[in-house]
Amino acid sequence: MTERRIMTMAVQRYDRTQALINGTVMIPDMYVMGAPPRTSVEGVVSGNFDVGEMPVARYLFLREQGEAFTAIPVFPDRLFVQQYVYTRPDTGIKTLADLKGKRVMVSGYFITASFWHRAMLQEQGVQPQDIDWYTFYPERDARMKPPLEVKTTFMPAEQLGVTRLLDGSVDALMLEATPPITREQDSQMVRVQGDIGNVQREWYRKHKFHIAVHIVAVRQAAVDERPELIEDLCKGFDDAKALAYNVLQNERQTSMPLMRTYIDETRELFGDDPWPYGYDANKAEMDQLLDHVSAQGFLKRRLKPEDLFDEPARKYKFTAAMPFGSEPFIHPMP
Repeated sequence: MTERRIMTMAVQRYDRTQALINGTVMIPDMYVMGAPPRTSVEGVVSGNFDVGEMPVARYLFLREQGEAFTAIPVFPDRLFVQQYVYTRPDTGIKTLADLKGKRVMVSGYFITASFWHRAMLQEQGVQPQDIDWYTFYPERDARMKPPLEVKTTFMPAEQLGVTRLLDGSVDALMLEATPPITREQDSQMVRVQGDIGNVQREWYRKHKFHIAVHIVAVRQAAVDERPELIEDLCKGFDDAKALAYNVLQNERQTSMPLMRTYIDETRELFGDDPWPYGYDANKAEMDQLLDHVSAQGFLKRRLKPEDLFDEPARKYKFTAAMPFGSEPFIHPMP
């Protein structure tokens, strides 16, 4: 009998993946490593990893190109992207609609967050071609090119573009993370949308999802080699998230004084699974994203949600849910 090889998976370290990385939750014959996004993505694309965390837009592109990848409906990273739109107080920009005709910097035109940012702009009557776009990272795939009517300029920048905003090279930033800034720089920047907490809550109440920006991609060769791999991966991620939910319920495990209030509010707004996995739970969101990426000229053909996952992944039933409270002396994950 031939011994099965140990496969390799790379994901970022989150509370919901920590148990997989430290081995508290095991996937059969799978070595799991914590890795930054670029390492994970390029590793699975090159074949160095069998499974890897990947931006959703990158996965859509590979799938539409007919490359040999599939995925499981597990979304390790989600963002309310509204919070990452910044300008200077002197620009007069007060709303997303005010960005029309302005110079806006993004990390990359084809990152997943940027599709959602542009969709929000379109809701305000601002089309992608109405903005002069600047990017501070080159696109990860040379085949990714914006529509002819859209102007993009590569401009290297530090601090996720903060230096370009503050020196006046651009009028606004649309990012996917909070930039590292000094106390002095903080006083020179403002969010375009005020009262961001309520903006995010209203987005969720309207759309019923928290924007997924990363997915777990799988090389088709690995699935061919091990047909049960999809179910094993789904179970592993589900068990790891369940453990994270249990730990999270003990607010004494964190250094946030108002954590109990935040946990209770999260449960009231999002329900007992605020970080949903599974095809059915995410089908409507994926359908909206596919609308946006198609309308913005990213894909040659309009994919459907069912095109993104093979049947075992679509049918897997995830069960992790957030309990009410926790054991008083539950130990944190090592």
